[in-house]
Amino acid sequence: MAIPDQPTRWQQFLQRLRSQQWRGYVLIGVILYLVLVNQFIRVRPDHVFIALLLLALSLGRGRVKYFIVDWTPWILFWICYDMMRGVADNLRGAINILWPYETEMALFGRFFDGQLPNFFAQNWQIILRGSWVKGLLDASGGLFYTMHFGLPLLLGWVFWHTMDDRKMFYRFVWTITLLNFSALATFILYPAAPPWYVYSYGFAQPEQIAHWGLGAGTLLDVDRMIGLHFFQTLWGGFNPNHFAAIPSLHGAYPIAVAFFTYKKFRRYPGLLAIYPLGVWFSAVYLNQHYIIDLIIGAFYLMIAYLLTDRILLPYVFSRFIDWQPLRKREKEV
Repeated sequence: MAIPDQPTRWQQFLQRLRSQQWRGYVLIGVILYLVLVNQFIRVRPDHVFIALLLLALSLGRGRVKYFIVDWTPWILFWICYDMMRGVADNLRGAINILWPYETEMALFGRFFDGQLPNFFAQNWQIILRGSWVKGLLDASGGLFYTMHFGLPLLLGWVFWHTMDDRKMFYRFVWTITLLNFSALATFILYPAAPPWYVYSYGFAQPEQIAHWGLGAGTLLDVDRMIGLHFFQTLWGGFNPNHFAAIPSLHGAYPIAVAFFTYKKFRRYPGLLAIYPLGVWFSAVYLNQHYIIDLIIGAFYLMIAYLLTDRILLPYVFSRFIDWQPLRKREKEV
């Protein structure tokens, strides 16, 4: 019986290199990320933190590899969204200010004494200023509005890690991915002014205003109440485009979180509905979005879900995604 040839040291080295090839891709990606960030915008500490985190994860084994692969859509979205700071102003044309205002007024003005719902809420805040009611509404509105950033990531982690339901995770993450990138394209092709801009500056284009800044409405009241510059820093330093009102991701994310949570656990639909309703109310109360912005965001979410559920999962991911639970797969390996 012939003895198979033993691989040479060079062949053994190449085999080890191929087995760790994905780490090299991560390293190249991190370098390109920092180069592009430095090219379009200035490098901030959070950019360095993300780069170091990805490098640290690439040194791990087992689920770490799957983490980088599975969570890549969110990582890419964050990079693209962040880089809008450097390209959106150069690519966009005139800001769409009048159409959202007139559409909102035509649809909802009759229910708010001939005013925009946002401006109606602003007038009531002036009446309630200094009262505990306004303090409660400001605090709850700020809480609901900021939960928008963390809850989708938390739910994705529950699907991916806690529940080991990779199929549900992929259905969730790719729905959000299609939503995110279609929203990014719309932000550039159709830059729309939020209601706080109209409330503070009217219908003039930003170039026609000598000095305009962050008119974030009641969010600044929340900052004054808590004694911190949280929202001012968040919107002033980390928001790459102040004219990304349509579609509203604040209108879409909460519905996605409530919908996928119910789809997984099949419990408490009424309780789950409180979250998207609270965010929608907060977006209007805080003067951040028109109601039509929120409705369009929900429409984008519906289309993204249908495309993911009817096309991506059955015709794309089912061919190469192993739906076995991660821990079971690792034990088999």
